[in-house]
Amino acid sequence: MRIVMEIREDAFRTPKTPRQVAEEMRQAAAVFWVARGDVAPEAVNDIVAPSAPEKEETLMDLLLSMPDVGEDADFERPLDYGRPTVELD
Repeated sequence: MRIVMEIREDAFRTPKTPRQVAEEMRQAAAVFWVARGDVAPEAVNDIVAPSAPEKEETLMDLLLSMPDVGEDADFERPLDYGRPTVELD
């Protein structure tokens, strides 16, 4: 599950990084859910553990994800010398 939150930076007395805020929110949520009985105490470590950082998609990833359709000749640039061809008699 992914949850996105917006928090004003000036809400904290001491500056915090987004990673610190995320870690504290996971810990608080785990304690809250265990106290309410929504989550088993054994599952707290899974909730509190930081998730793997997302890989930023590169242009190559985007190109490789595109479907392979059409013939290669359909996508070739026409030969163009930039001037009309002169026909000699």
